[in-house]
Amino acid sequence: MMWRRPLGTLAVIGLVAAGCSGDDGDSADSEGGGGSITFWTVYDTADRIAIMEQVLADFTEQSGIDVELVGVSAPDLSQAMVSAAAAGDLPDVVVHGVELAAGWVAEGILDSAAASEMVDELGSDTFNESALDLIRVEDAEGEYATVPSDGWGQMIFYRTDLFEAAGLEEPSTYEAALTAAERLNGQNGVSGFALGSTGGDGFTMQVFEHVALANDCQLVDDEGEVTLDSPECEEAIQFYVDLAQYAPAGAGDVDTTRANYLAGQTAMTSWSPHLLDELAGLFADTPLTCAECANDQQWLVDRTRILPLFQGPSGDEPTQFGLTINLGITASADLEPSKELVRYLLGDGYMGFLSISPEGRFPMRNGNSADDTTYVDGWTDLAVGTGSQQLSVGELYGDEAVQTITEGATGFERWGFPQGQGALVTAMYGDLELTNILRDALDGTLTPAEAAAQMDESATQLQAELG
Repeated sequence: MMWRRPLGTLAVIGLVAAGCSGDDGDSADSEGGGGSITFWTVYDTADRIAIMEQVLADFTEQSGIDVELVGVSAPDLSQAMVSAAAAGDLPDVVVHGVELAAGWVAEGILDSAAASEMVDELGSDTFNESALDLIRVEDAEGEYATVPSDGWGQMIFYRTDLFEAAGLEEPSTYEAALTAAERLNGQNGVSGFALGSTGGDGFTMQVFEHVALANDCQLVDDEGEVTLDSPECEEAIQFYVDLAQYAPAGAGDVDTTRANYLAGQTAMTSWSPHLLDELAGLFADTPLTCAECANDQQWLVDRTRILPLFQGPSGDEPTQFGLTINLGITASADLEPSKELVRYLLGDGYMGFLSISPEGRFPMRNGNSADDTTYVDGWTDLAVGTGSQQLSVGELYGDEAVQTITEGATGFERWGFPQGQGALVTAMYGDLELTNILRDALDGTLTPAEAAAQMDESATQLQAELG
């Protein structure tokens, strides 16, 4: 998942001295009042923990249920949950990315029956349909692995001033992006495209999946057979290798790609909407460093446009990689207070919950009924950034940007989920071997055809291990 670098790997913030998990015997009474539960969140920087503390304090006041808040950095979440499961010490509710959902159900970590009950109770017609499609699971006790909260779609950020000066088309296709990267690379110290290029890295995996989907390179076919050795995938790898020629020197990861764009040193990058507040100088941990930004915090904002849809030569239509964030109820959870917390975070406490980094958290629940858009409407007014200067996405980027994010959130594309291969996706994002193979292609030790064959073999082996 594309998150900002946390302050610590595992920061425990106790609102109330509660037990470590819901199976410690300190459960709610039969009427659902009182008790204590544990809640893990990947929004673990200090400012976000502080906001979440207040949201949970309000929940405790309303419900009588105490909550122990635990911040876990997103890159460490998968291993932390596996370790907690082995120790019999799972949290009750966990914030997590969709790529983990099906695998965690298969491993007995998430309670799909409880999640499905919550979706049905809240109303499946109140949720974004694409978010529900991503969490459907087969051979489980419930239809849904987890409960959707919010999400973001991968976007290409590009410098309109550089494109206009060079007379270039917007980089919405393979051809246009590669042409622009080649033309702009090296001009005034600017690189063409900052992209994920580090092996064993989740950010690289996301950017590559974004590029691959754009060319109709699919993980599996409709029968579930791995298809990463297809001509479309070979073509996607070749494009990635070609584009990487115009990347900044050094490792390409979530930190360096962002830093290069905020320094005004790259013409394009592939990132999530979480970059929007930083472009406006509203996130203190990652300040603007471009020379022009010292006197004008809006300098990059005024010269940046976002493109949600991307298309390769073999792609049938433009696509957008997307990631949804979910509220998982674990297999050992104290069910009634856990469900009460999920109800609150997707109801009365929803805007407070989404106010933690709202620029990258479009609500996956529209309102309290099928025709209600209360939560989507409320999201547009949420303040972006930290500190004293806070503005909404609309105030910073205009209605067009809000519309771009909104429209993109209704049709996220992902590998494997439509074909019922969510557990394979979990495994792939766990071992990240595909990014090591991609790195070999970038280094020239593998041809794109050889890389595609090795990726296919790696995914096929993982699939076989899953049974």
